Amino acid sequence: MSTSGPLVPPNAVRVWRGYAKLPLDQFYSALGTVFVPATVLMQIDAGLYSYTPTVPAGLDGKPSTAPDETAILFWNSQETYWNGFTKLAVRTYTLTHGGVYNPPSGADLPTLFAGTLTPEEPVYLFDQPADWMHGVINHLVAARPASMAPAAFQTAIAGILATIQKTVALEGAIACVGNDYLVYWELRSGAPGTPTPPTGVPALQAVLTEWNHVFTPAPTFLPIGLWDEWAGMDVRAGSSFNMQFKRESEA
Repeated sequence: MSTSGPLVPPNAVRVWRGYAKLPLDQFYSALGTVFVPATVLMQIDAGLYSYTPTVPAGLDGKPSTAPDETAILFWNSQETYWNGFTKLAVRTYTLTHGGVYNPPSGADLPTLFAGTLTPEEPVYLFDQPADWMHGVINHLVAARPASMAPAAFQTAIAGILATIQKTVALEGAIACVGNDYLVYWELRSGAPGTPTPPTGVPALQAVLTEWNHVFTPAPTFLPIGLWDEWAGMDVRAGSSFNMQFKRESEA
């Protein structure tokens, strides 16, 4: 396992699937000038542990049923996440979402995968702590093949996740399936001497015969604070960031 930082439990993560309300150019601007940096800067002091946002919006062929933005946001515990709402900064940040995102945008805490999937209920595959700010992340966003009914799609994905859970040596893996999409993240060790870290992505892609895209979130540092003049981040179709920051416990 990674020893790059304190490890946190796999259920202490919010799994975000967002759908854009704004035109794409305005959506990218809102993410780059407000939402991505504000998520870090307004929630560090609430115990944010890692944050990995991705922007499938605008990629060629992406259907509207697949999320326009995804993210995983880790805290050191579920209790820390809920306690964040006692802080004004967190409540303020949360209220800004309505002008940018349409229903059914939302985030949920996952449960341990036990062989079956329920639409819109995220799961984690490995019941072990990890540090998602460090290490290599693969992120798969995919649409349900038109030839598969939603129930068959969910059953097929559940079968593959069960195989990954049993046979692929990952530090962590998180998935959420809807009626028409799959989002999947895995944390790979990238240990020295391992030329090709294990991955479960190809097994999932074998049944995802229509639109799908794999992202490798790039480690990204913010050069500013809340009160600095700054034009914002460059966000566009396909952007994927693994935000790097000094956690509250490390300050």
